[in-house]
This record gives sequence, structure tokens and C-alpha cells, in this order.
Amino acid sequence: MQNAHRRWTWLAAVLAMLMIGAVAAVPPAQSRSTAGESLPSGDFETHLDGFAGVDGSRVALSRDGAGRGGSRAMVVRAKGRGPAATVSRHRFAGTHAAGTAYVVRVWVRTTAGHPVALRVREVAQGKKVQARTARATAKAGSWTRLKAQVTTKKRDSVLKLRIRAPHGKSGQKVLVDDLSVAPKGDAAASEEMVGKLTNGCGHTARGIPSCGTYVGAAHGSNTDPSTLEQQLGDRLAIRRTYFTSTGVASAVRTAQADLTAGRLPWVSFKLPYSWTEMADGKGDAWATDLAQRLAAVGGPVWVAFHHEPEGDGDIQEWRRMQEHLAPLVRKTAPNVAFTVVMTGWNQFYGDAQYSLAEIWPRGVKVDVAGFDIYQQYGVAKNGSTTTKWTDFEQYYRAISTWSRTVGVEWALGETGVTDVAAEARPSAIADAVQLMESYGGIAYSYFDSALNSVAPWTLSTTTKRTGFAQALAGSPSLK
Repeated sequence: MQNAHRRWTWLAAVLAMLMIGAVAAVPPAQSRSTAGESLPSGDFETHLDGFAGVDGSRVALSRDGAGRGGSRAMVVRAKGRGPAATVSRHRFAGTHAAGTAYVVRVWVRTTAGHPVALRVREVAQGKKVQARTARATAKAGSWTRLKAQVTTKKRDSVLKLRIRAPHGKSGQKVLVDDLSVAPKGDAAASEEMVGKLTNGCGHTARGIPSCGTYVGAAHGSNTDPSTLEQQLGDRLAIRRTYFTSTGVASAVRTAQADLTAGRLPWVSFKLPYSWTEMADGKGDAWATDLAQRLAAVGGPVWVAFHHEPEGDGDIQEWRRMQEHLAPLVRKTAPNVAFTVVMTGWNQFYGDAQYSLAEIWPRGVKVDVAGFDIYQQYGVAKNGSTTTKWTDFEQYYRAISTWSRTVGVEWALGETGVTDVAAEARPSAIADAVQLMESYGGIAYSYFDSALNSVAPWTLSTTTKRTGFAQALAGSPSLK
């Protein structure tokens, strides 16, 4: 259940840089403007989209690499002790009917754990009509998403945006990136938040968090993780389990138990028929029954079908299968997030047939892209031991950039650290989680199991359990 033979070489490193550079640019933020106005990009790569500093703040573009996914961002810096604030001069939503719902979404990061507010004002003929505000406390060094929704009361009114961190030391700064303004029905508008996580951020009915990164694990052979949680001093925020097509009843019971314990279930299934047969509809009754049962569990569930498909058959038939099942499952179960889980290595460094451009489902909504990426340092195979460290930031940067081009959240479905790697870098797990959060990944699931393993991934040493516990301590979870 992992990339067993991913040894980094000089050629792989070269390919990595080429691949990252070839990823498509971030699409523009969706907005409507009156004729003659330039549309904002929302990515703050080359200009400030009409934002200016207020309350004594200065606004500028960051250096390359400071934004989400290794890009640039807008920096709002307080001149002295006081708020860091900026307002938009751009006329968002310039042409529409009264009653049009817009969703405004933006990511922010602070140098310390400051509260940040996004205020959206509707203005008509120079007068304020209404205002909506979204607030969150941004975790130091990590990206936090703010989202506000406003339904216009006036025809052809405009939306004005303000982002403000009200408190802080002299010179405090806020980084702003990936602004999106879109009608509620557009792909750029996220789903509604229906609940709160333990960190105060929201989550959708399908368990997609508005900010933060779930930390959890697969444990044993779908073994109850209660004993592990007692050792760690905290519960898993997300739990990965695996079932065959005949294990639906057991999977549903496990998902219910996880939700009761405050864990988000992430369940993988093998299929009752071939990829081609599933794509052609032969397995619809099975998939519908599964979705109906999961719809009744009383909370969000993530589902994947045939994870890590590389080498298991015609990959285009696998893609067709995902395209067929995604709308069926999501329509039947509004609490189920449809996830697609791949190895990661194959997509960025393997055969071209497994590239994301070739295998990613087309024309359907996928909620989460999962990647199974392991730390290969210390893996012993065929008489030799890997001494090259897997560069997780290189992966995160490429995945984050790609994910924004297709509008999907991303996560690690499996990951692991060898005993040797943990002893060499005791903070390897916690560092990988913190780095992942800074690139916008929403879940990190450790493979705490010896099943089908080519290396000692399990959390069986004090060093690894301590490192994992540190990462888990800061993780949001379902209430």
C-alpha cells in the first residue's frame, strides 16, 4: 500500500523541476465587472488587484515563494502598532440582478496567531446597502481560508472587500492569496459550512474544512485505534480504513463508530466488478446501496474506489470508472466526499500514462485528491538502503499548484517514516504536517500498519509516536 521503489535519482530531480514548472497557471478569480474594467486575477502574482492599505498600513507583493503553493502573495503590513488592513478599489460583481448570491473566498496567513476578518460590503450609487463579515484566528505560519456570502439587494450593485487583522505588534503583517469572488452556483464558490471544528473553523456536510489540516492514520488491520489514541493522548482527527466490495456492512459500522469517537472516516473500497464493467454501469446497484447506507451514518464520510491503481490495469478504464461513480455517489449521499487516491510518485515522476493530465477524472466533481507519498530515507531493499531524503516540499508545491487549476482539495491518503528516518530527524512527521498545512493540504493520514509494507512504517518507536503526537496535538477534528 505504498510506493515501494521510489528512489530519488539525479534524473528524477531534474524531471521534478521540469514537471513543477510545467504545471498550468492558476486560473483567474471569477468576478463580473462593468465594461472596460480589468478583471482581478486573485493570485497576486503580478499586481495588487486594486487593493490599497488603510489604517496606516502598507500593501505590496511578496517575494516569490511566500504565497500558497510557492507563488507570490499580497502583503499587508502595519506601519506601527495597530491593525494591518487593506481595502479593494476594484468594482466586483458589476452586472447582476437583485437577489444574486455571491461567495467571496480568500486565504490569509499571519506571522503570529492573530484574528483576521474579511468584510464584504454591497454598495449601490455610492451608499452602503449591507455588509457581511467572516472571521477566523489564523494559526501562525499556516494558511487559513476565510469565506463570506452575500445576496445582493440591489441590481448592478458592487462588492467592496476589506481584509483586516485588528491587533498585533508593531510591523505585524498579513499575507493574502487566492482571492475568489463568484456567484454561488459557480465552481469557484465553495459549499456551505454546516458545522464547527475544534479549532473554530467550519466544515461542509462532506467534511471539507475551511481551514486547518486533519491529522490521523490507518491503524493495524482496520484495528480499533482507541489504544493508540490513549498512548498519543489525543484522538485521531481522520481514520483511514480499507474494505473489499463484500465488506460494506462492516465499513458502515466502522464509519459510524469513528464519527461517534470524533474521527472523520476515510474509507477505501475494492470493486465488485472490473473497471470497465463499473464504468459501464454493472456495479450501479452496489454503489447506490453503499452510498445510501453511508448517507444514514449521521456525519461526513470520505470514500475512495480502488486507490493506487497504477499497474493494475488499463488506467483509462480506471479513469472512466471514477467519472461514472463520482456523480452517482455524490448525488445519493450529500454527506459523502468523493476522493480519488493515487501514488503521487507516478503522477510526477513516472510513466506519462499516469500523469495527472492523463488520469484525472474529467467533467465530474471530485472533492479530494489523495496521494500516497512515503519518506523513502532508510528503506532497505535488495541489499541496499536508500540514503536520499524524499523532498515533501517539492511534492506539496507541485500538488498545490495543480490542485488549484482543477479546483480540488488535496490530502495525503497514506504516508510513513522509517525508524531510521525518525531517529535521524525526530521532527520529520510534525514538520511534514506543518509544511503541508502551509501549502493548503487538508488531511494527513499516517500508515500505522505492517500490512503489505516494504519498510517499518508503524508508530512502534517512542520517537515516532512522540513526533506523531506533536502533529496530532494541533490538528482540528470534528466536534
